[in-house]
Amino acid sequence: MTARIKVVVLGGSGFVGRGLLAELANDSRFVITSLSRSGGNSELQRKFPQVKWLQVDLQRPAEAWLNQVVQADWIIDLIGVLFAKNQDAYRKLTLTPLLPLIKQLESAGQTRFLFASANRAPFFLKNYLVVKKEMEKLLRSKLGQRAVLLYPGLIYNRERYSNWLLAQILLKIGKIPGFQQLITTFRVISRQEFSQQVKLVLLEQPSYLEKRT
Repeated sequence: MTARIKVVVLGGSGFVGRGLLAELANDSRFVITSLSRSGGNSELQRKFPQVKWLQVDLQRPAEAWLNQVVQADWIIDLIGVLFAKNQDAYRKLTLTPLLPLIKQLESAGQTRFLFASANRAPFFLKNYLVVKKEMEKLLRSKLGQRAVLLYPGLIYNRERYSNWLLAQILLKIGKIPGFQQLITTFRVISRQEFSQQVKLVLLEQPSYLEKRT
């Protein structure tokens, strides 16, 4: 019998995380743990009973979640904040909380780390992109080949109407001759497709999201 793949999801209760859990939870090849400040609300726990939900503060290492990290085959970072006041705010919300975890992973055997970065971003999200690139550099320096970087763009689903509406506008504009490159540049992608691409990576198959355009 093939060993099951142990996956720890950071941000499993978020917009992108919920989409990934919907893709993985019913696949018997995966054993999934979600780490978040909330620990997942009762609705999520009912929807995904296959997932082990842990309430943690990543900046305060404790044996419970450290054991999950050490035993995992994959850590998937889906902690994302699209809008923040400045670069320091982005760092505080998305990079700084992961420093203890990354330090732990340096000596955690073969555990791999999948980070959802960003392909491109409009000018008003410059700080968002800067901190994403800082995280990429940190992961490469600390984890080397164990860090896998994916480069989605705007991830959309009807569940978050603002994302979905913007995506529909961009997709329509992209059909106009001369504007096709817009879709390639910003890599508009449905939440379901993104989740499927993550799944390919977990199964050691290639994904087009591993290359930045």
